[in-house]
Amino acid sequence: MHGSKLNQEATITYSQSYSAKIISAFFSQNDGITGQQIISLSPVKQVNFFVLKELFDEWQGEIQKFKSPYFDYENDDVNQALKTLINTLSKNILITKEDFQPLLEKAVTNTLQLLYDPAGYYTQVLMDSDALDKAQELKSNSKYIKLHKALFDDLLIKLGKNTGTKQTIEAAASDYTGYETELAENVALFERTLALEILEKQVAVDELPMPEPLDELEEVLSMDEPKVATPPADTSSSKEINDEFEPIADLQEEEVDEEEDGLSTNVNEQYKEDIRTLNQRYEEKEKEKTVAAVLETQSLSNLKNNININQRYMFVNDLFDGDDQDYEIAMDEVEHCDSFDSSVELLVQNYAKKHDWDMNSDEVKELLKVIFKRFR
Repeated sequence: MHGSKLNQEATITYSQSYSAKIISAFFSQNDGITGQQIISLSPVKQVNFFVLKELFDEWQGEIQKFKSPYFDYENDDVNQALKTLINTLSKNILITKEDFQPLLEKAVTNTLQLLYDPAGYYTQVLMDSDALDKAQELKSNSKYIKLHKALFDDLLIKLGKNTGTKQTIEAAASDYTGYETELAENVALFERTLALEILEKQVAVDELPMPEPLDELEEVLSMDEPKVATPPADTSSSKEINDEFEPIADLQEEEVDEEEDGLSTNVNEQYKEDIRTLNQRYEEKEKEKTVAAVLETQSLSNLKNNININQRYMFVNDLFDGDDQDYEIAMDEVEHCDSFDSSVELLVQNYAKKHDWDMNSDEVKELLKVIFKRFR
């Protein structure tokens, strides 16, 4: 299903309708939205980070307005003063409903394009860029990419080998194996708010739903706020003022601090919601009639044999502190559990505490996903 053909008109209409629901729910109780609130606004994490990317891009344009041929912007005092102003503003984001709506709509549209056709999305992004170093141009967006991340990382590596951009993207997309899983998961997240039918084979142009007016929407959405893992810090030593505005890093550092303060001392209680969400997610996937969905929900006869090399490397290093023997013992124990819930209980009691797992991390969720298939 790589490169699924999107109905562009349906995609735009859906983005407007989806955004209208999200905005109506949020602004019925708030006059403005802050950076922290943006991070957890939509159940689809990529939407939230694309909003921040749009905000960052807009802010880069604002930074240029500071510059003038009549002043020395290379002066240390001037440079430091601007950096202080920029960092202060980045921690005091506040956007009204009217100004936020176009940011959200564009973020939803870009997320849908990346979700269904990642190769087409990156081709468009890189072809529209004037940068000579395509790998570096793409790397500058790494903190905002949360969807099809394995493809993104592989693309960065391949772009560094000086091959043609289009051919490189096609090669990376061809090697990518996580497409169907991420597609199903994120479609389910979108549909918690609004049914998603935007492919050419799904939508007739004359049957497109019109977006609901914001002022007439009264339903407040009930949604779980997804936790967001802290992105890697930017170690760039560049002195460009544009690089100083990084709301993602500032916002997420504060968010993680707040989350840690509110963690329950009972680890089992902390993960009940994760288990419930995983079960709901895979029950929804069972209802799909595609061959990929059927294969996705089939039980694994042997857990360790169905964990690929990349997954094993990730689990051992990120979850078991590089201890291969501990990992092997844990997988053997899970293999002999009689249910998904009992296997999670085992991991929580014997390994999560021992290795200080963050159960909202991508690594833990990936492991739970593999184990879940073991008991289907």
